[in-house]
Formats: sequence, C-alpha cells, structure tokens
Amino acid sequence: MERLGLGIIIGVGLASLTRITRPTVKRAMRLGFVAFEAVKGALGEGRERLADLVAEVKDEMARQQQSADAGVRVEMEPPAR
Repeated sequence: MERLGLGIIIGVGLASLTRITRPTVKRAMRLGFVAFEAVKGALGEGRERLADLVAEVKDEMARQQQSADAGVRVEMEPPAR
C-alpha cells in the first residue's frame, strides 16, 4: 500500500512539475496499478508455496519424532529433482 501512495504522489508531482497532460498521467497511474497487482499476486503465490513447504517439513519432523519415540529409525526422503 505504501508503494501505491508513493506512485500517486509521484504521478501528481510529475504532472505539476513537467506539465504532463492528464491522459498521460492517467496512463502512467494505470500501468502502476497493473504492475502493483502483478507483484502482489506473485508475492501471494510465493507465500503460499512457502507455507506448503513449512507444513511438509513440520509433518516430516513429526513423523520422524514419532518413529524415534517408537524406536524405529526413519530416513529422510532425498530432495526431488
């Protein structure tokens, strides 16, 4: 959200400093919004993948602990390629 506000401030500042026409400023702002949404979507997807990875590791650790408590040795799976 901070970047969005910064984009708006920059857009307004550019318009007043360089006398850019209104349609040009609107086009630049529109591109900024589109870019912001794309970045937000990519970050959300990355966060989801990280959460899945954390859940997998916790599950493996819990299974390993249960096996250790039962006196059985469990080998970790090799990383997928």
